[in-house]
Amino acid sequence: MKVKILFFLFCLPLIAFSGEKLKISEMEAEKPATIKVLLEKGSDGILLEARGPFIVYNPENNKKVSSGRWGKRFYLHPHQEGIKWGENFLGIFQLQIVPTSPDTTFLVNGVQYRGGIEVYNIENQISVINEVDVESYVKTILNEKVSPSLPPNVLDAIAIIARTDAYYTALLNYDAFWHVTKQQVGYQGAALILQNIPSDRAVDNTKHLIMTYEGQPFPASWTENCGGKTASYSSIFRKNTSTPEGVESKFARRARIESHWSLTMDTQELAKVVKTNRVTGMDLFIDHTSGKVYATRLHDGTHTEDIDFCVLQEKIGKDKLKSNDFNVSIKGNIALFEGYGIGNGVGLCLYSARQMAERGDEAPAILSIFFPNTSIEKIRSYPKAIVSSRKSSFVSPKQKEAAKKKYRLLHK
Repeated sequence: MKVKILFFLFCLPLIAFSGEKLKISEMEAEKPATIKVLLEKGSDGILLEARGPFIVYNPENNKKVSSGRWGKRFYLHPHQEGIKWGENFLGIFQLQIVPTSPDTTFLVNGVQYRGGIEVYNIENQISVINEVDVESYVKTILNEKVSPSLPPNVLDAIAIIARTDAYYTALLNYDAFWHVTKQQVGYQGAALILQNIPSDRAVDNTKHLIMTYEGQPFPASWTENCGGKTASYSSIFRKNTSTPEGVESKFARRARIESHWSLTMDTQELAKVVKTNRVTGMDLFIDHTSGKVYATRLHDGTHTEDIDFCVLQEKIGKDKLKSNDFNVSIKGNIALFEGYGIGNGVGLCLYSARQMAERGDEAPAILSIFFPNTSIEKIRSYPKAIVSSRKSSFVSPKQKEAAKKKYRLLHK
């Protein structure tokens, strides 16, 4: 049965969850979908080693300025007249180092990366970017984020979610110098690949498969236990973009009471955590469709401070403030939080997905429940139609002018 399902996933170019099948123009670019990760910013220099053949280009004019057949290892640093990496690249303030073999890798300060490396000399400091194919990127970020004990069908679903989010992120600001930072996503290069075999296998099983909503990739996520109901991504993270609505989950709803948690904090401790003088009250900003908290307003008696839920949870601790499905009361010097579930309540509910997998549901069926009115599309490269749409939809005149200023700064 599993073999048949995988054959089905790989061979069909389009699987529609509901409604008409999404129609996207044929792939016009052969380059696989990639994402740019900022590795270093404002550095005095890096130890850069190329392991395998490569070519160095000047991105400003796409001219080849150097190459190597066997590799290269030197300290790379900026100076007033350009960049030095073994040889001096005079008058050149940016380098693009491209592998010419699939076996070529790069070590940046001892950490191994696949894909290409971009280096910028900005005001005599180095910024380093790794442009990596999305498949390798997804394997890396999932290795430490998901448990290898999850059912294979759930891991397949998570791989599709992570890839969808990566496509959305890369297309959101397609021409940006980078799309994410390594700290934001927990990116550790190629070192973690093959450390979580079930997760890597799920990425391979679902290769190039993403979800689309209203014809385009969208920001997607998952949560450990939704407590009975999920929220839309846009309502919790306050994104001005179209995302699937939240849904009710009968599996998590039945076990809601079992996911109950509580947290008692001294208000002085809470004030210290959120870096304010004191806490005399707390208001909750709630998405009324799902009942989830997306932000809080803290009172100190004379002033207020608004804090997004995810920021508050990070400050207090995810093991303490377990979810955004909660109420809070402050009496005297005690703040009492009571809630249900685990996580931010957005996207796929892993608790429910496990139950669905146990009854035999495959990844497309699981995803169709938690991401209604979406389709699964097999997209290897970014279609020009989607790239053009993303540029016109998300880049305002103000953003364009800011990008021009940044470009001029990089090229001065």
